[in-house]
Amino acid sequence: MPDFSTTGFIPRTICRAWLGSREVAIEPLVGAGFSGARVWRARSGTADEWVLKSWTPGERAGEGGVDRITWVHGLMRHLRRQGMAEVVEPMTTIDGGTTAVDAEGTPWELLPFIAGRPATVPTAAQTAAAAACLARLHAAAESFAGSPPVCGVPAAFQRRIASAQRLIERPWAGIGLRGTVGGMTPLQRAVAERLAVAVKVFDKERGDAAVRRVAALEPPALPLQAVLRDIWSDHVLYAEPDSSRVVGVIDFHAASIDTPATDIARLFGSWQSDAVGPPTMIWSQALRAYEAIRPLRPIERGWISWLHATGVVFGLDNWFRWTLLESREFVRPARVIGRLDQLLAAFPAALADIVDRDVDAV
Repeated sequence: MPDFSTTGFIPRTICRAWLGSREVAIEPLVGAGFSGARVWRARSGTADEWVLKSWTPGERAGEGGVDRITWVHGLMRHLRRQGMAEVVEPMTTIDGGTTAVDAEGTPWELLPFIAGRPATVPTAAQTAAAAACLARLHAAAESFAGSPPVCGVPAAFQRRIASAQRLIERPWAGIGLRGTVGGMTPLQRAVAERLAVAVKVFDKERGDAAVRRVAALEPPALPLQAVLRDIWSDHVLYAEPDSSRVVGVIDFHAASIDTPATDIARLFGSWQSDAVGPPTMIWSQALRAYEAIRPLRPIERGWISWLHATGVVFGLDNWFRWTLLESREFVRPARVIGRLDQLLAAFPAALADIVDRDVDAV
């Protein structure tokens, strides 16, 4: 492996771990997600293209990150070998691994580039195709040696209960800002405006009752296995914008052991349409496409809309705290605002779903 300690971070140099002395053209990949990972598109010649991507700062070598990356890369390879052509295998370095570590200790991966387009406002045919692809992925992941199917309390429920308790202890109305309004960044000002709207909706739609219901929940035991946890509209790629053929499922960095229902809620909830509140007609059609391949147990099916609703509430909570309390910066602030606006549009229905749901009947 090349010695990066003297060269510093140069994407082209990192690529040598996989490609040796091949000439490589590098450019930032526009439209990369929210995680803060650095993503580059690499080209060599006229046919070969890859994605060079860093893992997040928390996944560093020496902090347990390498073992986690090995697990995720093993999952990707397993899915590919189970027939999931939509999942790419991480490239193997010259030294036989799948990562290269830069001078700062950040691991990098190189993945084959997938020529596809996401659909933020998908057609019914596209949602059905995405749901069927997700079902095949979940079915293939059941046999992954790193995640034998078991039953237990899903991490998704534990996270939401913890988030509810945090929101009770420190409500949105009490979120402070670093500095005065005049000292806020443009992103913080835009987020603060949306926080004010969210507080009003929260009060009007019995938000306190909803959050306390989540905090007091006795979480159910559900089948657990390897899932993606961050599959949403941008991470499902179609052959063309108007095509219903899925050619890629990308970004496995958040993959872990959890309930498949959380992937379904995450993906379905990310689709934008003119319909208001789940379950919409497009959700019903997509769920039928999923269950035609991988039938769900009634208890799994019964928690999908709850996982979506709580994901909306605590998704907003995360964004407010990340930007206003922690002053995190994002490469594409406009995309952050777009995501907040999408969550705000779903917020009233999400609170109503939590308050009105009979959890004992699930």
